[in-house]
This record gives sequence, C-alpha cells and structure tokens, in this order.
Amino acid sequence: MKQQFLLLFILTSNLSFSQTESYLDSIFKVCNELKKQNTDIFIEKSHYLYSQTKKAKNEKYKQKTENLFGIYFTNNQKFDSGFVYFSKALVSAENNKDTLAIAKALMNIGIVLRYQKNFLKAEKYFNDAYLLCKTLNDNSVQISVLYNLSGLFLDWGKFNEAISVNRNSLALSTRINDIKNQIKALEALGSNFSELKQLDSAKKYLLIAYEKANAIDYDEEKIYLCNNIGVLYLQEKDYASAEKYLIEAESQALKQNAKNALIDIYANLKDLYYKTNQLKNCISYFHLQDSIKTLIYNQDLINTTAEIETKYQTEKKDLQLKQTNSELIFQAEKNKQKTIIIWIGALAFICTLFFLILAFVNYKRAKKANLIVQNQNQILELQKKEVQHQKSIIEEKQHEIISSINYAQRIQSAVLTGEEVWNKISKEHFIFFQPRDIVSGDFYWAHVLSNGRAVFALADCTGHGVPGGFMSMLGNSFLNELVVENKLFKADEILNRLRDKVIAALFQKGETQQKDGMDMALCVWNKMDNTLEFAGANNILYLVRDKQLLEYKGDKMPIGAYLEENKKFSAQKITVQTNDFIYLTTDGFADQFGGEKGKKFKSKQLEQLLVEVSSLPSEEQKERLTKAFLNWKLKQEQTDDVSVIGIKVT
Repeated sequence: MKQQFLLLFILTSNLSFSQTESYLDSIFKVCNELKKQNTDIFIEKSHYLYSQTKKAKNEKYKQKTENLFGIYFTNNQKFDSGFVYFSKALVSAENNKDTLAIAKALMNIGIVLRYQKNFLKAEKYFNDAYLLCKTLNDNSVQISVLYNLSGLFLDWGKFNEAISVNRNSLALSTRINDIKNQIKALEALGSNFSELKQLDSAKKYLLIAYEKANAIDYDEEKIYLCNNIGVLYLQEKDYASAEKYLIEAESQALKQNAKNALIDIYANLKDLYYKTNQLKNCISYFHLQDSIKTLIYNQDLINTTAEIETKYQTEKKDLQLKQTNSELIFQAEKNKQKTIIIWIGALAFICTLFFLILAFVNYKRAKKANLIVQNQNQILELQKKEVQHQKSIIEEKQHEIISSINYAQRIQSAVLTGEEVWNKISKEHFIFFQPRDIVSGDFYWAHVLSNGRAVFALADCTGHGVPGGFMSMLGNSFLNELVVENKLFKADEILNRLRDKVIAALFQKGETQQKDGMDMALCVWNKMDNTLEFAGANNILYLVRDKQLLEYKGDKMPIGAYLEENKKFSAQKITVQTNDFIYLTTDGFADQFGGEKGKKFKSKQLEQLLVEVSSLPSEEQKERLTKAFLNWKLKQEQTDDVSVIGIKVT
C-alpha cells in the first residue's frame, strides 16, 4: 500500500519533470520493488514507465526497463516473454554502446536459454558475456557469468566442464577476496564431484565452504552446505556425522524460516533414521516433512486466492457501474412485471423444493449404502498395502544386510596376510581357512622383520559372523601397530600389549565378567639360530618331528578382560630342526559335530591326523584336512569357524 501511494504521488506530480532522468529513476525504483510482489500492478506501471522512456527518448532507462520486464517474466517462468525483453535490452545496450549492459543482457539471455534446455546456444551467450567482462575487468559480473555457466554444464551433464568453470570462479573470488563467492564456488565444486560419485573430493570442498561460511556467519548458505555435507556422510554410512550436519541444517532453516529447504532436510533426516533403525525419529520427520509441504501449499493457495480476489473485486466494481446504468433504464419495466415474477417464482420455488427434498432422501439412502461398501474396500486396500509395504521393507533390509556382509567379507579378505608374506616365511606352508558364515571370527596374520625374524599368528575371536569379523579386524590392526610399527618381536610382550589394547578398545575391566576378546597362538621364528618363541592365549602349538607329536600349551587366559588381569603371558623357547612341521589351529576343527553318531571330532583325532599328513607336501596336507573335515561334517551344520596353519622348517 505504501509503495502504491508513493507511485501515485509520483505519477500525479507536475508533468513538467516527466522527461527528466530523475523522474524516470524514481518510477524505475518503484517498479523494481513491485516486481518482487509479482502483481498485475507491476505490469501496468512498468508499461507506463516504458512509454515514458520512449517519449523522453532515454535509451538508458528504456534498456533498464526492458531488462526489468525480462527478469519479471523469467522469474514467473514465462521464458518466451523473458527472451523477447532481454533481446530488446541487448539491442538498446548496443545502441548505447554500454559494454557492461551488453554483457549483462547476454548473460540474461543465456539464463533463459538454459531454462529452455537450449544448452548449446546458452553456452555461446555465456561465453560472449564472459569475454566482454574480461575486457572490462569487471570481476563481480564475471563471477556471475561463471556461476551461471557452471550451472548450465551441471544441467547438461558435463560435470568435468562444470568443475573447470567453478575452479576459475574460485580462483577469481580468492584473488579479489570475495568470501561469499568463494563459498558458492566451493559449494558448486562439491555438487559437481558428488554428481561424479567422487565423494571424498565433494566432501573436501563442501567442508572448506562450511568453514568459510562459519567464519563470516553466512547463515543462509550454511543451510544448503550442512544439508549437502549430511547427504554425503549418509551415502558413506557415517551416520553420526550425517546426523550432526543435518541437524545443524534444520536449525539454520528453522531460524531463517526456509520452508522449501526444510522439505529436503526433513526427507534426509527421515532417510537417516530409517537406515539407523530409529523408527520413532523416522516417523517424526516424515510428519514434519508432510506438514511443511502442506503449509507451503496452503500459503501458495492463499496468495493465489488473494490475487484472484483482487482481480475479482476490480471486475466486480466495473460490472456494478455498468449494471447501475442498465438498472436505471429497465427499472420501470421491472416494476410492471414484478407481481407476475413473484407468483411464478413462488410456484417454481415450491416445485423445486419438493423435488429437492425427494432427491435428498434418495441421495442419503444411496450415500449410506456407498459409504458401507467404500469403508470395507478401504479397509481391505489398506491391509493389502500394509502387507506389501512390510514385505518390501523386509526384502530391502535383507538385501542391504547381505550386501553389507559380503562387502565386509571382501574387506576382511583384503586385510588378511597375503601369500607373498607366507612364502617369505616358508615356501612349504598351507592355510586351511573355512569360515562358518560369510565373514569369519578367525584370522591369520604374519610379518617378516628386517632382523631375520618372522612373526606369525592364528587367532579365534569371540563369536563368528559379523561380530567375530569386527573383532578380527581389531586384532589385525593392533598386530600391525605392535609389530610392524613398534617393532616388537618378543612373543609374550606382543600378547601382553595386545591384551591391553583390546581391553582399552572395548572399555573392559577384569571384574566385569565380559567375554569379548580372542584366543591366539603367536610365534616368533628366528631363522638365524632356528629358535621358535611361542606364546599362547588358550591355544596350543603342535610340532611334528619324525612322526612324533610335540605339544606346547599356551596360558589359560584370553586376550581380553580376565579375572587375574595382572597376570602376564609367558613365552616358550623351542629349538626347531629342518623338516619339522609347525601347526597352529583354532578349536573349530576339533569341536565340529559329525560322523556316524553326530559327535565332536575332538583334539585327539586332530592330533593323529596331523601326524599322519606331516610327511606329505603342504598342498596335499591341506587337501587331506579339507577332505577329512567335510567327510566328518557330512550334512551337519558347521559349528564354528575352522582354521589350521601348517609351516615346514626348511
């Protein structure tokens, strides 16, 4: 109302100033404000301004008005009209020889063509605008052109070109110390790398942008940065980090009343809590997303209704004026026919009322019957949908779980010590490794030190499957740290230090009765003097020499929390001879049920088997062990993870 009053004041001012630039500038400023309201008043007053610029032969404000029309129509998705007015603005700018205005007009035409999916022409206009800006050395417009050009390449699917443009924009923004445009360029680079599925690069740029936005309190941009960072962490399954950034995005969006952004944020939070099985939070954000959508729809409806109401009231007033004149002419004729009309109207009313009552009674009966049928159909349909929904959820969850376990198995296989290391220890060796599930709670590990010593171990972690797999990854990592990084080569010291690390990692204490940990047999073989140092946690080392079995028992305590937590592991020093065979095994083989009576295989039978195969080549030994295990197990389920390592002293 205030703006309309200001415009009315200007238009009714002394017309002797109507052709002055000051007068045109005042009208232009008001029209520019009205443009943001998207009202019909803008069109009316802007047409008046346009006529005044032509009348005054003022090319400068004629070009500015044409540009104003172009922006208005483009913002309201009337791209053909926007293109026409931006083209007129380009001609006017060329007539004025205003290079900066020409560059802006070229950029605006490129924007319209981008919205119309005419990417090839849009690229040409953006490039022409960019070259002009470079000749003018106008950094701000140059950055705007680069920003729109990168958006074009993103829509076009040319992500590498978009990255190149955004890097130019970042370099230019950095050179002129324009922090906000640096943030926009970094955010755009993050989006580009995200489209290319290069999540690490995407995250790097978005986090830098986030730090810069934090430094200057650029809150409106932090909404989108936090949301995009949260989505990246969600894709990486780093759910804690995803939640942190999405919650911050929600906080910023609520503070700034950014309803459209909240729809996307709530959708991502809903997805996060669904994937982390936090169903209560998932449902809560589903309802929040739905309520925001409803709120935006209702607000759009209110705005549309207000515009329609304003137009209706205007037309109504015009119609009332016309009707008033018509009523004066025909009033006399209406008075003469008044009595007849009243009687006809009364009769028509009575007849209409009768039929309406009759129709209403029939309608109520039919409606009641239809409602009963509809309710029954809706109940059946809802039950069907619920069953289908639950089925799809179960199938999706099962697929996700199996995919995750298979991926975990690939990771576990990758970290287990490879053949090249075992060959350095002894060319004659075998590893019989038979997990019960996809991933194993057993793991083997080896490393050859530069001082002529070889360290190798076989471990049985608490549990099997995924829990055991996690423990095995933990043990593998700690052995690398202790032996490879810290250069420990004393068997008992390695186990003591390993136990400390496991207890610390699992927050265990001796009196808690926790069972998490691992059993292990670990050897340090000094090839210089052929001595073998052995330390065991609930595990045994077998050595077969000339068909004679020698048994070396480890300490009766696990690598983990233990009631006698101050007790240290001990080491046994063994002198080995050429052709000796060293065997390490977990309890899975001996504990396997099978045979004719469905009993355990037992350690005694395993020891006899090892003695029998000890004279065979290592590969044949592995085949004999595999065959013996399968023949014993038959149709029984595998009880535990099974692992046996054999190493020949050469």
